[in-house]
Amino acid sequence: MNGLDERINESLDILIENETLLGHELQLLLKSFKEEKTTRGFSFGKLCFWHYEAFSDGVNEDIYKVAAAIELLILSFDIIDDIQDKDSDYIWSKTPELSLNVALAMLIMASKAIDDTSFEHKQVAIRLLEKYALQSINGQQLDLLNNCRDEESYVQMITQKSGSLTAMGCLIGEVLAKGEVSKEVEEYGKYIGIIQQIKNDIQGLKVWGPKNDLLNKKYSLPIIYLLTKKNDISNSVASYYNDDIVTVLDQNATENELTNSGAIRYAITIKNVYKFKALNYLENVEINELGKIYLQELMK
Repeated sequence: MNGLDERINESLDILIENETLLGHELQLLLKSFKEEKTTRGFSFGKLCFWHYEAFSDGVNEDIYKVAAAIELLILSFDIIDDIQDKDSDYIWSKTPELSLNVALAMLIMASKAIDDTSFEHKQVAIRLLEKYALQSINGQQLDLLNNCRDEESYVQMITQKSGSLTAMGCLIGEVLAKGEVSKEVEEYGKYIGIIQQIKNDIQGLKVWGPKNDLLNKKYSLPIIYLLTKKNDISNSVASYYNDDIVTVLDQNATENELTNSGAIRYAITIKNVYKFKALNYLENVEINELGKIYLQELMK
């Protein structure tokens, strides 16, 4: 971990240790879930930190506590998402009924942690957290319904599900520094989430296994594009999605079609549209070089 990740991790440990209302078993589970999260880094908390530093004259040490609070909220959403998707890769999927209690505790702790800071504009930050968390939950509901089957509705869904959370991290840092938020930060904050989600969608199709969206009859941009093609492979996929056939899809032929039909290139093109939009907004925001480099990496 780098220095910033370490500070956020330390703040998470303190938040968990100091939450006296949680019983021993809940605390143990929370700590173990946090440790699993640690290996992936704290990107949302870092979005908060870099934007606070960009707009603040000095650094209030409580910013690490806020960054940790945001990571608690994100982890709670990850746990719920994985349980809903029946993703068994993580320890919280082993005991879903107990893990849901931990996720609920994290949601409350996130808001409480921000309220316990010394920031003048902490109540505005809490309202932002609640607003964008609710938008993300709505996006997750749309994702579960699996009805977003064209580019426009799919992008709207991932804007709510993923873009809301990245925007939240950026805007909470900004509002704690200056008491208000800007359109530029909100827009590129959302676009970062869209970009990351499309990258995940593309990556997920490269592994022919239980998490593959196509095998799970889920929709993503490459799949939406593939289904517009009128050929044997796309017709086979459409039939598979419509439960018209029970035979297993031809893996090699389907993977080749995703590449050769332009489906992956199409998704990359859409991602790059949002990349350039985000970079254009970023140019109008004064943020230090380290913060800008971090944001640019997330926009790739």
